Amino acid sequence: MLLAASLVALAVAAQAGAPCPPTPAGYSFYRLQDTPGAFVLRTLPAGSSPAALAAACDSATLCNSFSSDGQLCIVPSSPIFSFLDATDPQVSDCDGVYIAARSLSGLEMPPGVDVDVLRAKGEAGLRNMRAIDAAAKRVASKLRAEAISPEALAHMSPQALARVFREANVPLSQTSDQLGSYTNSNVMAALTYPVWDSRTVNGTTLSYISPIKDQGRCGTCVHFTAVATAEAAVAVAQGQAVNTNDYSEEWMHFCNPVYKLTCGSGYWANRAAAVIAQYNIPYEKNYPYTTAYDAGNCNLYNPPEERSPGTFKYFFITDLTKAKEHIRTWGALMSSFAVYNDFFSWGPAKAPYVWDGVSALAGYHEVTVIGYNDSGSYWLVKNSWGTGWGDKGFFKMSYTANVGFMSPADDYIVALNWTANNTPSPSASPSPSPSPSPSPSPSPVCGDGTCDAGETCGSCSTDCGPCDVCGDGVCTGAETCETCKTDCGIVDASGVLSCCGDHTCSASLAENCGSCPTDCGVCPSCNKNGVCEPLLGESCATASGGCSDCGSCTSTYCGDGKCSYSKNGYKESCGTCAKDCGGCNDTSFCGDGKCTPPENAGSCSRDCSGGGKKLPLRGVPEPSAATATGNNGNGNGKKNRRALLGSAHMRG
Repeated sequence: MLLAASLVALAVAAQAGAPCPPTPAGYSFYRLQDTPGAFVLRTLPAGSSPAALAAACDSATLCNSFSSDGQLCIVPSSPIFSFLDATDPQVSDCDGVYIAARSLSGLEMPPGVDVDVLRAKGEAGLRNMRAIDAAAKRVASKLRAEAISPEALAHMSPQALARVFREANVPLSQTSDQLGSYTNSNVMAALTYPVWDSRTVNGTTLSYISPIKDQGRCGTCVHFTAVATAEAAVAVAQGQAVNTNDYSEEWMHFCNPVYKLTCGSGYWANRAAAVIAQYNIPYEKNYPYTTAYDAGNCNLYNPPEERSPGTFKYFFITDLTKAKEHIRTWGALMSSFAVYNDFFSWGPAKAPYVWDGVSALAGYHEVTVIGYNDSGSYWLVKNSWGTGWGDKGFFKMSYTANVGFMSPADDYIVALNWTANNTPSPSASPSPSPSPSPSPSPSPVCGDGTCDAGETCGSCSTDCGPCDVCGDGVCTGAETCETCKTDCGIVDASGVLSCCGDHTCSASLAENCGSCPTDCGVCPSCNKNGVCEPLLGESCATASGGCSDCGSCTSTYCGDGKCSYSKNGYKESCGTCAKDCGGCNDTSFCGDGKCTPPENAGSCSRDCSGGGKKLPLRGVPEPSAATATGNNGNGNGKKNRRALLGSAHMRG
């Protein structure tokens, strides 16, 4: 025993005296630390050098971090740092995590804007859309009962239209901060076009959407999205049966005359759209996309330079009914969202994406919205991560994903249209004689049998029908469980009123596959993301089942009261097992470098037992690798030392 202890001590001393390998350019090295909550993309063979691991991370889409033991990762948006267990004899002084000074995907958020702001600013618009959807479904049910097509509504008299809405118990128009606001034209549009996919325009063989592309390692999602949206607008305007437009993301990100970015930096969607509107956009053949150069390649290929033969205009949309109309008219638009770790593993066999309420925030992303489905309550989206991700590069985002997607406020939804240069101007004709100014439209008259613009159920129930009343015991009109649980809620087996069973998986109501499999689907027995998630039904592995993310029930597992760590085996941290290690946002947790009661050597050896190694400052990179910017690799440009020290809030 004494000899073995001496050998370990000598090994530790040798490790302590040996210099660590050079930190690869563009990375910061956090010695003897890791980042709980990081999403592991893949693991390379043990023994790979930092230079080899950096090269592998640089070539892997979305990778912005790697560990000394070979894990290629995506670090959380505001990383929490935790110490490795220095008492493990396999841990050397040069073990730790390397974080790149580059964007996760390429979207920069304006100062003061985060996912909570996105959610809050978009909530009213999303509530209105859900109200329209609920009202349309109830009117559609009435129409089916009478064998009337939705298209017939546009040709009905005001009296006949009012009868259909009245008998469906739906107001023709309402204004409500609680239940949502809409007009009958909003509901009729939803009835006429409940589903749209710009890849198969209105059920035809036309496709307004260009092929999927791959942004690779660079933070260029904004420009891939802007280009895809521009390609769709041109296809629509030119009446192309198949979208063959191919414009240059390289020029947009690296070469345009307004700003020139690097591979590792992101940008704002509104400014990208402004560049397209002001300068047009050249073709891919002139500036082919490459990730080989950090500053891009702005050499002209295949001269002469050619640009789209027309003019773009851009604008912002703050109404989701108008957003859907724009998709139908121009093929696509741009929107952003907060990316959580559970999004990376979305696939076509899964339900439309809804944040699971547990996974950590990884960063922000810009994508192209190409359709919607009111029946299934989701958006159809084109991504820029290649055809190997998602559903051949596309995905479905639930209306209730709770990630700030399609927030109808400010400049969060960006639209483009396009006019050809050769569009003939109207023939010149003599100027007409001035005509008298039109008479102002008559003010709506309550009681004339027509629910006119400006009238609602609140101002004129005679014409627009009675308003919904939350609390009257009947789920009618535009009421949903989320806006009126009293009327639309479902009593569960224990007698509690909930929304589980309303056919909508709502992340804002904390529904997930663990809490509501009826709406969200059955959880996989183990999602193998390295995090033990009891709320999703995961538990320690046995011979007949369980989940390896939670350890082995017969040896070490999450819930055994010990925050375990084995470099070459099962590891726990505040990000993977809060039961044993404490939560990363708690006042103290195992791995924070302080032995805080009730921690002891048995429950938290990394904080309470030493290990013969001098620990660095938590959240501070090695001096030789420190960066001047403080960039944490997530694309948000955070320079807040508190975030690096782990005191910033890590959502999820």
